[in-house]
Amino acid sequence: MGGPWADLSTELKGYPSQDNSRNADESVIPPGLEDEFSQQGPRYFDGRRIYRVPDALRKKNKEDCYAPKMASFGPYNHGSPGLHVAEKFKAKVLEIFVSDSGRPRNFFFNKIFEVIDQVRNCYDGISIDKYKDCALANMMLQDTFFLIYLMQRSMGESKYPELLDEHLGMSAIPFLYPDMLLLDNQIPLSVINLLTSLIYSEEEEEQESPFILRFLLKGLKMDDKITSILEKDENQPLHLLDACWRGAAKEVDNTQGNKEVLPAFEDLRRHFSRPFRSVSDLKAKGIYFKPNNSHCVKDIKFQSWTFFGQLQLPTLLVDISGKVIFQNMIAFEMSPGSTSDLVITSYINFMKSLIASPKDVNDLREEKILISNHDNDEQVMKEFKDIDTYGLDNLQIFDQVKMRINAHCSSKAKTWMAELAHTYFRNPWTFIGLLAASFLLFLSTVQAYYAKNPPK
Repeated sequence: MGGPWADLSTELKGYPSQDNSRNADESVIPPGLEDEFSQQGPRYFDGRRIYRVPDALRKKNKEDCYAPKMASFGPYNHGSPGLHVAEKFKAKVLEIFVSDSGRPRNFFFNKIFEVIDQVRNCYDGISIDKYKDCALANMMLQDTFFLIYLMQRSMGESKYPELLDEHLGMSAIPFLYPDMLLLDNQIPLSVINLLTSLIYSEEEEEQESPFILRFLLKGLKMDDKITSILEKDENQPLHLLDACWRGAAKEVDNTQGNKEVLPAFEDLRRHFSRPFRSVSDLKAKGIYFKPNNSHCVKDIKFQSWTFFGQLQLPTLLVDISGKVIFQNMIAFEMSPGSTSDLVITSYINFMKSLIASPKDVNDLREEKILISNHDNDEQVMKEFKDIDTYGLDNLQIFDQVKMRINAHCSSKAKTWMAELAHTYFRNPWTFIGLLAASFLLFLSTVQAYYAKNPPK
């Protein structure tokens, strides 16, 4: 990384002298402490790593949605230009946490240092030559307490919420919270759990849900289903972005009622050979849109009736940080060792096909499917179009929904009435024109009849 902030030797004054030459494979967890960690969450190193965004993705992303704008968390972006202001505030936050705890700073530092080998193994390419054990431990201590402060503040649990405004200003808020969810900017949840267990008493923790879960529910406003998802998952989330991805991409169960036998190859080829339709196109075929009660992006359902259809979509909040978070979830899905099945990537592709114009955004917003704080629908459309999925997709995730929609749209028996209404009843003038034409046709018919059959 480099830069003056990469050299933390001056920050380590006052810390106990440690032997940094010990073997990395040597166990650093004192007897009895490993059980304590296992109760806090996953082990520090279970084979999973926090990988950096692949260079190929980063080079293609012109806006660089993967780089922090205000603060670094962890070693990947430490010392990056433009982040030094937050470093000064981190030191202040650490000082406050230590003071409120009534314990010396070395107490917390030593807790991190005892597991520094396992923490190092959570990252890729962070050698001891790049960061000595003391420097890495101090960095993790300071960054994690700063992250805990931001999490507390978002939940309304911080004793000092005004400090952020005083030191960084209100302008920092729109950048700080997206920085917490960048793939390159993650801290293992087990490290967060370790430090929160030291600053929260057992009585406080027993009265409330675990700190991480509270943040997901109250800070990030995630659906309650995240509780069931985390309880059922054998491997707990490695970091905050992982937890957010699970909340958006995982289902509590798979009983959607949409299972059916897949068609033959020729039918599949016919369905996927044609481009998927936009919201306006689907409405012209008699398909209505409705928000469902799920926050899982996979929970997209379609039902077809005699003369109309209904497409149910999960509600989505589109704000100024939405593109950055989705772009990092996509990068997370494309990381080495990912078992994501490209759920978020496929969902974004699905939504991009639905949104072809600002009118499509307006229709989804009126149905409460899209909730946006953007100034206009054009911005929302552009935000979706600018999310790069790098040409990847998992066709199997939404194949049944797409095939049902295409089958409905291809049925003349089901769409003729909708097409008639769409053509002639879109506005009052076309309706009046149709009535006038019908009346004239009626008069012409009557006139022709009496011309052939004059009254006697």
